[in-house]
Amino acid sequence: MKNKLVLIVVWSLGIIGFFIGVWWVNRSDQPVLPVEEPVVYAGFTFPATADEINWEDREVFKNGLTVDAQSILEKLPQASTYYISLEIAQEINQDISGHQIVRYFNTESEPLEEIYFRLFPNFEGGSITISNLTVGGAEAKSTLESSDSALRVELPESLEPGESVVLELNFTLGIPTEMGGNYGLFGYFDDVLVLDVFYPVIPAFDEEGWYSQDPQNNGDLTYQDASFYIVQVQAPADMTLASSGVAVDHKEDGTWQTVVLAAGPARDFYLAGSQQYVELKKQVGDLTVKVHTKKEYELHQGYALDYSLKAIEILSERVGDYPYTEFEVVSSPMRALGVEYPGITSIVVDEFVPGGEMYGMPTENMLESTLAHEVGHMWFYNVVGNDQQNEPWVDEALVQYMTYIYFLDSQGKSGGQGYIDSFDYRWSRVEFEKIPIGMPAGEYVGAEYSAIVYGRGPLFFLEMEKELGLKTVMAAIEDYYDTYLWQNASGEDLRAVFEEACECDLSTQFEEWVYENE
Repeated sequence: MKNKLVLIVVWSLGIIGFFIGVWWVNRSDQPVLPVEEPVVYAGFTFPATADEINWEDREVFKNGLTVDAQSILEKLPQASTYYISLEIAQEINQDISGHQIVRYFNTESEPLEEIYFRLFPNFEGGSITISNLTVGGAEAKSTLESSDSALRVELPESLEPGESVVLELNFTLGIPTEMGGNYGLFGYFDDVLVLDVFYPVIPAFDEEGWYSQDPQNNGDLTYQDASFYIVQVQAPADMTLASSGVAVDHKEDGTWQTVVLAAGPARDFYLAGSQQYVELKKQVGDLTVKVHTKKEYELHQGYALDYSLKAIEILSERVGDYPYTEFEVVSSPMRALGVEYPGITSIVVDEFVPGGEMYGMPTENMLESTLAHEVGHMWFYNVVGNDQQNEPWVDEALVQYMTYIYFLDSQGKSGGQGYIDSFDYRWSRVEFEKIPIGMPAGEYVGAEYSAIVYGRGPLFFLEMEKELGLKTVMAAIEDYYDTYLWQNASGEDLRAVFEEACECDLSTQFEEWVYENE
């Protein structure tokens, strides 16, 4: 659930075990604040109409990718490309107007008679309404489904495999000021605007068909193919914006600012902002890390900068190079500890309070643990995608295990063991019941989701480590990453990679840990 670890006693018990073995020993080390350099933009002009778009030109996305990662721009010729424009009013809690043009390819082996958009703000306490919807320039018929969270768009004619179609629409966002569903990730709270999957997004199509189901109570909502995004945002000039991707144009007249952002490949696009945010950034090589929070949290802002850089370094060495030239962190109110998005993560503001405690633990320690987990999702959820509602363990349990690797590498065996202890504490919340880790998110009741997916789930990977060895497990994870780079993978795909690495049959282990025994 994007490490949407609901702030309940489950987290408290889990993290206590972690901090028994891991304690921050360099609290006096303060980050060196970088000298601010002038921002240089490429001067990209946002197209006014679909006719002005050169769909094959992906030059603008190079700014956001490392040199080694830029080759992917030629390897995803049929990835969807979104052009989105937003107008944020001076009164931030007012409705937001948007316009979207997207080109979608049928990459399946069968013709498509319809295309779906997911409208997640309707599930998150806000609203999104669609108007002037066209397909190929012609007015389209559409039907709301799945508690108004899915829009079925009828195609005027079958979309054959390999063919593409352009869809265009207007949308209006109703911005809540009280937290709604999905952990309070969409709205305007305490002077912070958070826009979680705010646009009409085309979901994944797999062997089950379109991902158009009713959202489940637990876990993440999204399941999408890697796509490309160019987003133009008009907002008050004094509002600091944070987002997926990088800015490729920025104009300001004293009252308004207009920013054009380019992101991709990416699973989705996230935008946040506040008139109270202060930005701290640091560049290391080709990577720039930015942390946005309020001025009173500048001490933990520095910690967040260092934790992010350290986590990216460790995961890059262990799994594969981080593909983007930027990583951003924002603090925001929410009913979770952290939420990951492509190239950016949102961390609950409580963890930025200096000298504070959360459930008896120092907030700087909580911040490190949460950030390490969310950084791990840049590899598993973003680069390698999966069905987060129906197989949440595939990214969440794996990222929990990789967070253990982070502490093992950064703080040695005691640090790694401390985090392992937290898994047992989580699982103990359901009295160590052997509930399968591979169930859909909505089938877990009460404390089960956190206890099983985040507690028992990573213990499954540790069991693999005991049986196969750390070297084999990490070789399998690295191969999994390389094999499914910018694709979607399943639990069975993960199993196949592990079996290839160990040259063994893992049926017994998967039946004991992952599958529901009948």
